[in-house]
Order: sequence, then structure tokens, then C-alpha cells
Amino acid sequence: MANAGGVRQDKTRFIVGDLESTVGTFKFDPSSPTGSELRLPARGESRLMPQDGEMISNSEAIDGYAGAIAATRGAVGMGGTLATELRGNSATNVFPTHVKQLLASGFEASAYSNPALTLIPSTKTLTNWPGETGGTRSPASMSLAECLIDNNTADEWVGVRGAVLSTKINLSTNGLAIYESAVTGQVVNDLFLDVSDTDLSGFGAEPTGQGAIPAVVKGATMVIKYWDDNTHSSGTTITPAGVAELAIDLAPTVSRVVDPTATNGFTTAPVFYDGAVGVTLRFADSSDYSGSGLGAGTLMAGFKSGRGFLSVALTLTLAEFSTANQTIKFDLPCIQYSAERDAQDGGRAFSFTGEGSRRNRGSSTPVITVTYTHGTV
Repeated sequence: MANAGGVRQDKTRFIVGDLESTVGTFKFDPSSPTGSELRLPARGESRLMPQDGEMISNSEAIDGYAGAIAATRGAVGMGGTLATELRGNSATNVFPTHVKQLLASGFEASAYSNPALTLIPSTKTLTNWPGETGGTRSPASMSLAECLIDNNTADEWVGVRGAVLSTKINLSTNGLAIYESAVTGQVVNDLFLDVSDTDLSGFGAEPTGQGAIPAVVKGATMVIKYWDDNTHSSGTTITPAGVAELAIDLAPTVSRVVDPTATNGFTTAPVFYDGAVGVTLRFADSSDYSGSGLGAGTLMAGFKSGRGFLSVALTLTLAEFSTANQTIKFDLPCIQYSAERDAQDGGRAFSFTGEGSRRNRGSSTPVITVTYTHGTV
């Protein structure tokens, strides 16, 4: 039961989210829960809150009295952090929550051939979400609600509409596969926090067919190649020991857009992929990678010349649904890198900081491709 002194306590907390059928229009009605809303597989660091609020100073006004005059509320938006686990889903679910998170991050589903969905950074504008049937899709905005359950009679929720995401994919070896997104959105119902006489315990449910076990980065297939020039005519496959970390920072440009007709001064923000994708990679130093003759000296020579490149393709089997051959693949074909020596488990290691980019001017090869295969039963 709640604290006898009347202090509110979170009995449970969860985040509901889905792509918007109409861009910028809140998808949910927490005052009348249906139970069919999607509860995201969120982590504890996930929080929604007011952001980018402007207070307009009136301190220079003079009226013959001492002291400044109170400021006036200007534009304000909503934001926060959404961190989620990558989980398996039933083979009939073409657009699970982790795919929707990428679509809200400015990706498009550029191709769909049952059972494989191809996702790439998009140049297309946000569009209304048309539904769950498999097919190509443009980027979409997302509605989010953080629900705080107290006594089931006057629960609280914080909402964001028209949300777009800037996402980082963390794939640390033997760790959980995590999507961490910075949220940029708008205020819902002109409220920062909604406290009503609604029991929110029935608001939302785990997505149908979503697995209970999060994906762990083990048993993965990883192909790393070194390319010695920008023609990318051939590459040398290397099999480094002790791959410890792979992080992909999608790093799109997301900026608030002012709108004088909007109640709170901002409209839905676009997502631009006008820069490179950030990549962090760490693996052990070896004198010889798989007998290829490609050693540490070559890697550092490529760093020195600026014309050495890495490519990385990591494929994870979503183990809970492995009988359906359900996989997700992250493919970065051209990573221009810097490298430094590091220590790892008593041996030498390389820490790479790179930029995933296109190979040459005019190249249509995406800087990153995510292929989700939902599998067949």
C-alpha cells in the first residue's frame, strides 16, 4: 500500500509506445485503457519529461518598483530517454517494437520479401503509419506514455506525441542487445504530467508473440573485413579474437522546429541523416588474423594513410524463436577509423573509433543496413 504519510510511490512503471496513424497525433487514450496498447521492453533508465522549455525574461521591464518581473512561459517540448531490449517475436509479426523504434529513428523499410525486411537510413519525410501488413514503409513518428502506478485509482502518466528518436545500438559481447534512444517530441493535452482518477494497471500489454528472453550477444556471426583502398574491389576477411564491443550510434540530426500555430510552440521534428554513423569497435591485437597475413601493422598503416577501411556485419539469432530462423543483421560496409592500443584480459587490444559512411561520392550503398528476418514457422 502507499506510504501512510501520503507520499506517492511507484508500485510499477512501464512505457507504452507505437507508431502514429496520423503524424503528431497522440495514439492512446489512457483514460479509457483497452489493454491492447504495446508495452515496450524498456529498461530502467527510460524516462519521459519536459525538455527544451523556453522562459521569456521580462526582467528589463520597469514599473517603478524594486525587483524583476516574473518570466513568461515560451515554447516547450517533451523528450527523455527510451532504452529497450531486443527480443524475439512470433514469425507473423513483421514490425515488432524494435523495428518500429528504427522507423521512428528516421529509417525506412526499403524492401520486404517475406520473411526479410530491409531497413536503411531514409531521405523520406515522416508519414502516417499504415498498419502491420508486411511491405515497404517510410519513417514514422511515435506516441509514448510513461505510466506510474500508485494506488490504481489515481495513477499518473507522462505522454509524448510526434516523437522521433536518435538511437544508439549497443552490442557488447555477452551483454544484452540494447537500443538507446534520445526522444524529441511534443506535449500531450497541454500537460506535462496527467494525474487522473484512472486505474492505469490495465493500460497496455506485452505485444502478442513477443519473447520473454532478451537477446544476448553470444553465438553471433560476425564478419570483419579490412579494405586497403576506397575502391572496395576486394577485402581481406579477418577473424579477431576477443571482440568485446560494438556500438553503432546512428546519430541523425534532430532539431526542434518552431511553429507559431502550435499550442506549445513546436511542431513534429524531422530526422535527417546528413552525417556519418558513429561506430565503436574493440578487439584483441593479434600478429596474424586467420592466417591471412593481415596483421596489426597493416591496420595501423591503413589508419595512417586514411585509406584503410573496415566493414562489419553482425548477425544475431533471436534464440527464443530460433526454430523459425529469426535473425537480425547489422551491416556497415565502410568504416573509416582511428585506432589506439588498449589492454584486454592481460593482452593487447585495439580500440577503434570510426565513421560509417558511403564509399565514394555518388555511391548509393547505405551507410548501414539492418535486415530483420522474422522467419517462418
